[in-house]
Amino acid sequence: MLEYFISKKHILERKKQSIISIVGIMIGILVLTVSIGISNGLNKNMINSVLSISSHVLINEQNPIIDYKKVIQDIEKIEGVKGAVASVPFQGLLKYKNEYNAENIVGMKIQGFDFKSAIKAMDLNKKIIAGEISDNRDSILIGSEYALNTGIGLGEVVTLISPDGKEIKFKVSGVFKTGYYDYDNSVAMINLESAQYITYSTNSINEINITLDNPYNADKIANKISNEYGLRNRTWGELNKNLLTALSLEKSVMIILFSLIVVIAGFVVWVTLNMLVKEKIKDIGIMRAMGFSKTNIMRIFLFQGLILGSIGIILGILISLAILWYIKNYSIPGISSIYYIKAIPIEISIKEILMISGANFVVILCSSIFPAYLAAGLETQEALKYE
Repeated sequence: MLEYFISKKHILERKKQSIISIVGIMIGILVLTVSIGISNGLNKNMINSVLSISSHVLINEQNPIIDYKKVIQDIEKIEGVKGAVASVPFQGLLKYKNEYNAENIVGMKIQGFDFKSAIKAMDLNKKIIAGEISDNRDSILIGSEYALNTGIGLGEVVTLISPDGKEIKFKVSGVFKTGYYDYDNSVAMINLESAQYITYSTNSINEINITLDNPYNADKIANKISNEYGLRNRTWGELNKNLLTALSLEKSVMIILFSLIVVIAGFVVWVTLNMLVKEKIKDIGIMRAMGFSKTNIMRIFLFQGLILGSIGIILGILISLAILWYIKNYSIPGISSIYYIKAIPIEISIKEILMISGANFVVILCSSIFPAYLAAGLETQEALKYE
């Protein structure tokens, strides 16, 4: 196609301006792709950390649930339910002795679990990094961050102070790590029977923690539980609404801000083509005199913009994927102490890459249309009148 070869010739004649245009587009693509990949990874990692130990659907009745064993059996028959765990949560104080043999007291959320069900439904055993899960009534599990901050080790005895002032001694049998800092620092787990004894709720519970094969089916299953069994429940999305809203807002603002780089890159292409049109007025006049139509002239400059844009987009995608691969496979020093992760998680789909490429292509196309239209609008006499 003749227009293509003329466009290519113009690009090679103006190498400096062409390279600047390509680099601008490439940087816009690179920044947007890398930032979305890292943002998606961090968001998914945070959500997975929350879901790793919390309920996908939480049944929380105002009145104690007495026939909870039958309720759990019925719920576990629902398709998509991985398991249900009886739970009695309450706020308490843990009293322990530090390295100087001085007593310290820290407020904690105490979670009374049916450990056998928790191992099946929540994979609790996979989160134990030291010790083991014990069904003994005087055993307690503490979070990894709490153990690190207090210096409490396996086998040590701590005193649990209940809301009504009751003091009960527990032995640390295990340390768990969920990957969610607040949970690992402020939650302790005890046997369900011990929690029922402390809260005077023998043979009854306050909550049922339901885990699903797919957490994103929570709304559907929650509605089914509510309609069929009349049990009040909340999904993990409702329980973490503020967190999910903050993550969504953060990503939206980031995309808007970084998209400005793409717009600037489009402006660079517009300036480059506009200057070229002014420089090539004589050539345009000659081509019009030789029989080139307005459509042919428009295609020449439109192709030039699209060629520059396509090269920039392809280079930007390739380089950004290489950077994301490096970030994913090679940890950055100090990242674990800042974000509570060993390496930066990366998550980006082909759909998102195509959307980024498509959006950039549209910006480049719009930036190329006006200069191409301006060139096509020049008449032969107007283009040659100063020659």
